[in-house]
Amino acid sequence: MSLSTKILLFLGAILTLGALSFVIYKQIENSNRQAAIESSVVKQKELVDLIMRSMSQYATKTDIENLLKDNNVNLKAIKDDLSKLNANLVAVNLIIANSSGNHQTNVPSDNVGPVNPNPLVPECASCDPFSYMKNAQNLNLNEDFENIKVPVGNVSFSAWRDKPWDVNISPRQYQLINVIGTDESQRIYVYNKFSIEVDKKKYDIKINNATTEQEYPMAKFRFWNPRLYLGFDAGVAFPSQAELTPSLNLAIMSYGKYINQPDFSVLQLGVGYESINKKGKLLFTPFTYNIGQHLPLLTNVHIGPSIHFGFDNAISIMGGIRVGL
Repeated sequence: MSLSTKILLFLGAILTLGALSFVIYKQIENSNRQAAIESSVVKQKELVDLIMRSMSQYATKTDIENLLKDNNVNLKAIKDDLSKLNANLVAVNLIIANSSGNHQTNVPSDNVGPVNPNPLVPECASCDPFSYMKNAQNLNLNEDFENIKVPVGNVSFSAWRDKPWDVNISPRQYQLINVIGTDESQRIYVYNKFSIEVDKKKYDIKINNATTEQEYPMAKFRFWNPRLYLGFDAGVAFPSQAELTPSLNLAIMSYGKYINQPDFSVLQLGVGYESINKKGKLLFTPFTYNIGQHLPLLTNVHIGPSIHFGFDNAISIMGGIRVGL
């Protein structure tokens, strides 16, 4: 067997093993995701003042798309707009409120008046010119919106009865769906659709105003925010010698607006290896500043001073770079 054949067989085996490993990994990942979805339900809860906490759970992309499709929401229009904002769809919130409707007969008037200024004389032959005593008077009620009329129900008035009113108010279901997206700065974008369902027919209502107010993230200390950083330091070891040291560091605290992208990493402890002296050492980095937030294509790239303690009691003052893992 030639060398080239052996190399091809070896590469084929590596590729086959890699493909099988990836398939197994995806199966495990899908299984873990489904388990997380099934175990992540937060139940709906009513708080004081009729405040309702939504039932929430993790869902797959297909679950979210099917929910929006079932509620006649144009997902493509939302995704197109989010892409212009460099944001992604992350959640959907569906709110439903039902009215029970009302059907009554022989209902008395709540009040009477105003008084007819020209009352009819009962003995008059034309005392009922509009046949109110012969026919019930019916009126359909609609709720007018800017773009549509939504039926409310109807009322009927029978003038010959002592309780002349009949009332028929249809049950209504009010539905508000919110589609929520976020960008890399955790800014929220909310898309809303409001509809009313009456007698099994849904009416989409034009929304006049929609406002989302999001609290601007404030920088703060997080006294326990452990993160790993790869480091590379350069400096001078005492008594006098240049040194380069790659290292692995554990940060204890942080300060900034975002937990995963802090402005400052505080109190890093690490281990390193002197590339010139070929010796291990311990590192203490009091703080680093995240310059990655000011640079394109970077996020957690920090710079800062550090003190190195060699196992031979040598002490080094260094400055270096840290990259978050």
